[in-house]
Amino acid sequence: MSKSENAKSLEERAAAVPTELHERFAQWIYEQTGVRPDTKSVQLACIFRMEFQASDENQKALAERKAAAEAKRKKQAAEKKARLEKQLAALKAELEKTETAESMPAETPAPAKKTAAPKAEDKPAATRSRARKATATASEAPAKATTLRARTRKTAAPKTTTPAAK
Repeated sequence: MSKSENAKSLEERAAAVPTELHERFAQWIYEQTGVRPDTKSVQLACIFRMEFQASDENQKALAERKAAAEAKRKKQAAEKKARLEKQLAALKAELEKTETAESMPAETPAPAKKTAAPKAEDKPAATRSRARKATATASEAPAKATTLRARTRKTAAPKTTTPAAK
């Protein structure tokens, strides 16, 4: 469809009388917002919304808006990068300053005395009670694990009989 045919079609559609739907929509807008729109304006908005969205003018405006948003995002990213690089440089300078201060020998501390490792004689001797405790806990652990049963409906509670059931 050429532009002139499209314009004629749009003019014809605009000249049409608003339908009952357009009147109900205008009434609904008034009830929801308190603003009473003109029925013809509601009709034109309903009819031409899709054509407007697809129009070259709208597409150009959308592209410009998208480009502006992308430029803003890039600018913010560059500012953030510069701020982080500045912080990194400050941290590196502080690190170099502390490393330089640490590398300069102040007073040389005297070597620490080496303490001898405890000898076997220093450890307490194993007693019978300790040995029994060790073997008792080792032998009890598997026994407990095997004697426990999962609770089921049959093992949950004993069945009781009532005199009325007999």
